[in-house]
Amino acid sequence: LRTVTGVQTCALPIWTVLTMLAGAPGSALLPRAARAAYPDRPVKLVVPLAAGGPADTAARLFAPPFAEALGQSVYIENRTGASSVVGTESVVRAAPDGYTLLFGSSSSFAVNPAVMKNLRFDVHKDLKLVGLVSYTPHVLVARAALPVNTLADLVQLAKTQPGKLTYASSGAGGAIHLASELFKIEAGVNLVHVPYRGGGPAVLGLLSGDVDVFINDLSTTIENIRGGRLKALAMAWPTRSPLLPEVATFAELGYPNVVSSSWAGLAAPAATPPDVIERLAQAMQKAFTSSDYQAGLKKLGNEQFTLTPGQTAAFIQAETDKWSAVAKSAGIQVD
Repeated sequence: LRTVTGVQTCALPIWTVLTMLAGAPGSALLPRAARAAYPDRPVKLVVPLAAGGPADTAARLFAPPFAEALGQSVYIENRTGASSVVGTESVVRAAPDGYTLLFGSSSSFAVNPAVMKNLRFDVHKDLKLVGLVSYTPHVLVARAALPVNTLADLVQLAKTQPGKLTYASSGAGGAIHLASELFKIEAGVNLVHVPYRGGGPAVLGLLSGDVDVFINDLSTTIENIRGGRLKALAMAWPTRSPLLPEVATFAELGYPNVVSSSWAGLAAPAATPPDVIERLAQAMQKAFTSSDYQAGLKKLGNEQFTLTPGQTAAFIQAETDKWSAVAKSAGIQVD
């Protein structure tokens, strides 16, 4: 420092000073050229659900082409708890520098805000969505021994035996639970809820005959359908799945409002600089073009989103509104 007319000034070159300031609080306000090129160190994807589940599997498929597109290592951290709330909040509270990202699920972005009234954050205000990644539609399946072969058979049986048939879910207040309640509302049937601790145990309950039906991710159910161990009755998506083209949609069978899926999106803390969000979005789109990634999606039974930013915003709002209405109608609330 030197003093000119009693005022201390800096003798260092201005770009040296800006580089020094780039790591200081408020550095997000500096011009893009003043910050180190992003990313200059590994990027963390927080998956707020258990390892081995659909969201985790989708994240592990996405991470390698995403890392290649970013030109930097990408690693995954599973932070589980409270139906994805713990992991989601950890990203909300993280430094908004682009190095801690959320690979969240439909529960993170739409279901939890619908059923949880005491969240300590607002996912729509406290996170900045980079984009939607992939989805797996839901499919309604029945245990092999249940005397139904079509959706109409199931609805008729349920109406003649109200409160006798049971449906599984991967946990109370989750996306699968709400999807099943949506079907009940639209079909006017009374099925008894049997919650399990995860999708895997729920499938086992169905295979063992402990429960009658299950609306679940196609990606984790398809092998049991193909093996004849479960009967697929309807696809909960606007179009048939290329993986099970013989299975009609709910809409084709008279229930156009029964649409549900498990989907994943990439988000960052809300204050993340716009140029970093732009860089992430570009890398995400480039990752989608990877032939290995596309082959992996097909193998998993997942499908890639192809929505514009406006369509993405509308999709998430529609999901939030839909599940809020279902939760209110079914009296579902998680403290």
